[in-house]
Amino acid sequence: MSIYDRQNAKKLFKNSRRGKVCGVFSGLGDYLGINPLILRLAGIVAILMTGPIVILGYLLVSVLLDDSGHGLYGN
Repeated sequence: MSIYDRQNAKKLFKNSRRGKVCGVFSGLGDYLGINPLILRLAGIVAILMTGPIVILGYLLVSVLLDDSGHGLYGN
């Protein structure tokens, strides 16, 4: 991987400015180019199906991801 590729590589960050709880789904939506509302609804369905596993995963990801800088994804 060249230096140019590393500098322009897209990274996953949480977006706490636009997020509802911790900003994980908002950051994931920015990264994937998907509306965060769709991801939040999928998260609610996953919580109803699996219970606390998704909640623990969400909390773990919210601790591990860095918060995005302002305008990182072109917003």
